[in-house]
Amino acid sequence: MTSPGQRSADRTIEPGGRMTARPATRFSPTEQPSPSQRGAAPVGSIVGGLPDRLRRLGFRSGVTDADGTATDSQEFAATARRAAKGLARRGMRPDDVVGVLAPVGTERLTACYATMGAGGRALPLELASDLETLIDVLAATDARIILATAPLALIALELAERSRVRQVISFGTVPETTPFDELLQRADDGYDPSHGLFSNGIVSYRSAADGVHTTLHGHIELLDRFRRFDADLALTPSDTVLLEPGAPESVRAVLAAVALWNGSSLVSTDGVEEAAVREVAAEVGATVRCDATPMRVSPDP
Repeated sequence: MTSPGQRSADRTIEPGGRMTARPATRFSPTEQPSPSQRGAAPVGSIVGGLPDRLRRLGFRSGVTDADGTATDSQEFAATARRAAKGLARRGMRPDDVVGVLAPVGTERLTACYATMGAGGRALPLELASDLETLIDVLAATDARIILATAPLALIALELAERSRVRQVISFGTVPETTPFDELLQRADDGYDPSHGLFSNGIVSYRSAADGVHTTLHGHIELLDRFRRFDADLALTPSDTVLLEPGAPESVRAVLAAVALWNGSSLVSTDGVEEAAVREVAAEVGATVRCDATPMRVSPDP
């Protein structure tokens, strides 16, 4: 069985890209977090309140994908919040599971944070999983929506046909899908689903002989991890954090949230061969990497 990230006779879709030799993007000088600012924590989800905090403190770091595309952190946070409102307007309810089919990077984070911001449970689908496993986990979690990058939208539509998924939302214009931009259309109702929703989280899964097994990493667990990472790493706007595909999803998503919270830059290494990751880390001046758990590293001169 062909996995979503592989090439086959009738599929030529390849997610991700190659890292270009460029530093992590920082959009303007920023101040260092004070002790009182570091003690603050998000509300509702692990990025609840992030747009307001970034504006208030003037943090403008970059979220950089493996192909070198960079997004301003304030724009990123605002997009995730607006998408959460859009999901709620389109009928998503707290506790609903939303599949996410995207390589590690800006769009995957946006989809996960938007889902949690609306009180839902993000189900990041592993690109190395075969289609039967993905169908099984979508059925096991009763997912009804998939958020997918444009290159993977056709696979998302196939998954929808073979599961209970009723809506595919794509980052781009793909026939038979809902464009992600439709989630960002403003409504005048003043509704913000990102406050007070504590049942959200991230769903992980593993395949076994007796089927797929899922685990919910709920808000309390994620917030506890957020506080530990925040205290242990003491991130500042001068830090650059690598988003590495091998890290557990619930760890990587929290680490990225902590980095954004403190004005640090994020750089994805998805699509970079393992042997070249050290070189990429040196190129972008990475100060934090994450395998099973985040750790500080000394940037190479």
